[in-house]
Amino acid sequence: MNEDINEVYNKCIEYSNKIKNPILRETVQKIYQDYKDKLINKPATTGSHHYYKGGLLYHIYSVTRNAIEICNLYHNLEVDMDLVIFGALTHDIGKTNDYNDFIEDENYNPHSGNGFALLGHSYEGTHIVETYLAKYEIDEQFKNQVIHMIGSHMNEYSEWGALVLPKMLEVIIINFADNIDAHIEPAHNKISSAKKGTLYKVGNAPRSYYKSLNPNYNTNNLD
Repeated sequence: MNEDINEVYNKCIEYSNKIKNPILRETVQKIYQDYKDKLINKPATTGSHHYYKGGLLYHIYSVTRNAIEICNLYHNLEVDMDLVIFGALTHDIGKTNDYNDFIEDENYNPHSGNGFALLGHSYEGTHIVETYLAKYEIDEQFKNQVIHMIGSHMNEYSEWGALVLPKMLEVIIINFADNIDAHIEPAHNKISSAKKGTLYKVGNAPRSYYKSLNPNYNTNNLD
C-alpha cells in the first residue's frame, strides 16, 4: 500500500458524498468520524490479506472502488448505488472491535478479544450500523435492506461469515468486490518476486500458481 492512509480515508469520505439518501450519507460519515482512529490503525485480517497498519481502511476503500467499477461496467443494471456504496464502506466496520492496533512486533497479537470467534464481524458490523440508524426515522423494511448489506456480504455461513445468505443484488456486488480484493492483494509481493514460469504460493491458498512464460509479458508495463 503506497498511498497515505489519511488520503485513503479522505477518498472514502468522497465516496460517501456520492450517497444521495441523506440518512445513509450522514450515518456513514458519522461512523467514519467516530471510528477514524480504529480504521487507520488496524489490519484487515490476522494475516491472510491487508495485514498491516491501516490495512482495514485500505481494504474497505478498495472494495468500495471495486463495487462502483462493477456497477459502471454493468451500467444497465437497476441497482441502488446508495446501498452499494454504503454497504461497501461499512461492510467490515465490525472488525474495528476484533483487532488490536497493528504494530511491527513479533509478539503482536491481532485479536482484541473473543468477539471475532463468538460473534463474528458481520454481526458486530450490523450492530454498529443499526445503532447509528436508530437515531433517525427510517422505514423499517428499508433499514433491514441497509443492514443486509453488512450481514450478508460474506455470502457463506461460517465462523466469520454471513448471518443470512444474500437476497439482494447490491450485496452480491459487494461480495464479489470484497473477494477480488481479498484474493489479489496478497499476491502482489509473491508475483513480483517469482520468476517467469515458476510456481508461487499466495498466503493460505489451497494450491500454488504459475507465473506466465509469455515472452511479451512485461511485468512493469501493462500498456
